Amino acid sequence: MKDKRELHCSECGALIEDTYFKCLDDCLIANFFDTDEENCFCSEECFCKYMSLEELEVEDNSINVTGQEEL
Repeated sequence: MKDKRELHCSECGALIEDTYFKCLDDCLIANFFDTDEENCFCSEECFCKYMSLEELEVEDNSINVTGQEEL
């Protein structure tokens, strides 16, 4: 008989009982997740927090490729 493994969200630690979110990008998987269990998130919001994704507004100043403001 196969034991059901217990999964927890990698960001908030919540027990995942039904469905979960998982990163499918090979590059991100190789750089951010050591095990398949670390690639489990209870919500899109938790995945975004884990990956440090932030929503920004377009401003009058443009940003160059290095992230430095252009004057």
